[in-house]
Parts: sequence; structure tokens; C-alpha cells
Amino acid sequence: MEDTVTEAVRKQYEAYSYPPPIEDAEKFLNKWGPLTCDPKFAGIQLWPEGRPRQDLRILCAGCGSSQAPLIALNNPDCSVLGIDLSEASLAHSNRHRDRHGLTNLELRQMSLLNVGTLHRSFDLIICTGVLHHLPDPDAGLKALADVLDPSGSMAIMLYGKSGRAGVYLVQDILRRLGAGPDAEGLKVARELLKFVPSHHYLISATGKLPNDLADDAGIVDMLLHPQDRAYSVPDVMKFVETAGRVFFGWNDNAPYCADRFLGGEMLEKVLALPAAEQWAVIDNLNVLIDRHDFFVRKPQSARFATRFDTDDYLSYVPLVRSGVKLAGDVNALILTRASPQGEVVIPISRSEALLLEQIDSSRSISEILSHPMFARSEPDQRVDFARAVCERMWRSGHLLFGRARSST
Repeated sequence: MEDTVTEAVRKQYEAYSYPPPIEDAEKFLNKWGPLTCDPKFAGIQLWPEGRPRQDLRILCAGCGSSQAPLIALNNPDCSVLGIDLSEASLAHSNRHRDRHGLTNLELRQMSLLNVGTLHRSFDLIICTGVLHHLPDPDAGLKALADVLDPSGSMAIMLYGKSGRAGVYLVQDILRRLGAGPDAEGLKVARELLKFVPSHHYLISATGKLPNDLADDAGIVDMLLHPQDRAYSVPDVMKFVETAGRVFFGWNDNAPYCADRFLGGEMLEKVLALPAAEQWAVIDNLNVLIDRHDFFVRKPQSARFATRFDTDDYLSYVPLVRSGVKLAGDVNALILTRASPQGEVVIPISRSEALLLEQIDSSRSISEILSHPMFARSEPDQRVDFARAVCERMWRSGHLLFGRARSST
């Protein structure tokens, strides 16, 4: 017998499918490209050492109306299982399966808490926007971790506490008004939104209400949901540790990058902290992170995590992240790329630009440093220079690092 909260969540998504269903999965991929949790997009971050197999076994836990079909369509060599509580959401996914002939897609109506009853293991588990809606998220992550293959990886998204402060203030008002996830509650919520002042924390960085509040399903999911919680950076780290797994990095480091928001002595002080402490500082300072997208693996995979405190980094194979552009002139060069939180801009020197120009996604940092252009510097100087550049570009999310040729 499902608990009352889980049943309320199921009923909500039966009535208000969210995210809103898409009409055509193929057109969506052609327009927007792969999802950020797709192994074709995040392969080097999921498996810096190289993906464990070509025919990945993928689980989309809480797949909603479109996620599983999009992953299946973009990865025809992989088998994809999508599970969800909502029959309505699965019906949308079924239509995509039939429309695009997705013979590699399987769909089941079930709770992710029961995934162990399938007696299967998975190379990639995708669970975005789901665990924070469970009465016991820790139990949910543990259930998923138990079916993760030893070499597997998980892509997780949880709500961010700092960026959702305004959401919870408005949720509290609506609870006091007795508004629930139904037509009457929607009416009350829409009326209340007319009175949200411009200085309220709910207002986005663009000066407007969040885009998700443009339709009924978005309002219900954000403001009238019967169960959700949000996480700070330390909360995320503890969440992963409690499940006996290791945090394997953010989908994008840019929102947590101290270099973007600090300078001078303050930047030096923050960069002297452990990485997780740096991220917590920026999360609290920036107060714009409303979601944490990150990767989780089993402890034995920790050796593949990106780090620069040993000379092992010299064996890394750097990859310039998609969308990064070099702009400016010889006197003021910048690296820039778009992100959901706005443009990411990092100033670089001409010597740093010359190093980055040598990156070809196949040579290691050590091989790059063997180029004649670096011969005039002492070996220790070359190593320290490359370490500083690569670590700074990694912190900003402009560079990713593999341990072998990526097969994705």
C-alpha cells in the first residue's frame, strides 16, 4: 500500500504532466540537442576512463512524459527502461515509442523504491527532479545505488536550496490559504502571483517570474506540490555519502566557480578551501542555484575523479566543452560560452590561449607540453603552468578531462 504522500504525488502527475509533454522527440533533439544527462552529451563526465560498454543498460527512474524516449531515440545501441508512477506520463512516452519505433525502450509503471524487484543492474541511472519529491529521498537513492553496476554512473538532479528560497515562501502562503494541486488551488495561485512584488525572491534574475510558471503544470509542480525539499551543497555531499557512494562532479562547474564571482584576496582565500567548501561559498553568495545536476558513482570509481593535487593530471586528456569560444584581441582575450544561468566569461592570457589551442581531444596534457612551443620553459614551470590553466578552466566548466579516448 503506497503511503499517502506518494499517492498524492502520483495523482498530481496524472492530472498535470510535468515537464510538459513534447509532441515529437526527433524534432526536439534536432532543435535542442541531447539532454545534459544523455551519455552522448555527458559521456566523458560519466566515464572519464571510457564508457564500460557500447550497449549501455540505462534506467530512467521517474522518467516523466519524454525523458526515456529521448534517451532511447538518441542512443539506439542502448537498452532503456523508463519507470514512473504516473500512468498519464507513461502514456505520452508510449506514444513516442510507437511513433519512432523505439524497440530499445521498455516502460513500466512502478515506484523507483521497488526497482530492486526487477533483479537487474544498470550502467547508467538517470534520476532528475524525482528524489526530492520522495518522503524519504535517502531510501530512494539507496534503492537506485543498489542496482547500479560496479562500473556504472548515475546522473542526479535535486532542487537547490538557495535558488528556491522564494518558491518556499510562496508555497507557505498557498498552504495557509488551503490551496492544493487542483483547479481551485491553481486559481488561488494565479491570483496570488499577480501581487508578487518585483523585489521578491521568487522573481528570477531576468526580473520576471520563472518561466515554469507560464502554464498550469508548471505552477502546480513549483508552488502546489504536496512534497518537495531542497538541498544546499553540503546537503548534496551528505546525501551521496549516506548512500555509500561518491560525488563524481557537477554536470557544469560554472555556477559554483569562485573565479566568476570573486577576485583578489577573497578569491585566494576561497580557493584555499577544499572544493566542496568552495562550492558551498559560491552557492550561498550567488543564491541563484535552484537545481543541482551532478554525477554519482561507486567508491571504487573515485580514482577517476578529476583532481589536480598530484601529477596524475598530466595523463588527463583535455576536451574543450561544447560551445566554448575564444573572443577579444591579443590584449584582452576571453573564453565564453552560454549556460542556463547566463554567459560564462573567463579572461585568459595569450600564453594560456596558446596552451588551449593545442587541445585536440586525443592528446594528454603531458603530450601537449612536449610541443616545441613549450621547450623554452623549465620542466617544472611547464607542469605548474599547465596545472594552473587546466584547473582554472575545469573550475569554470570550460574544460573536461578524460583518462582515455572517449568512445562517445
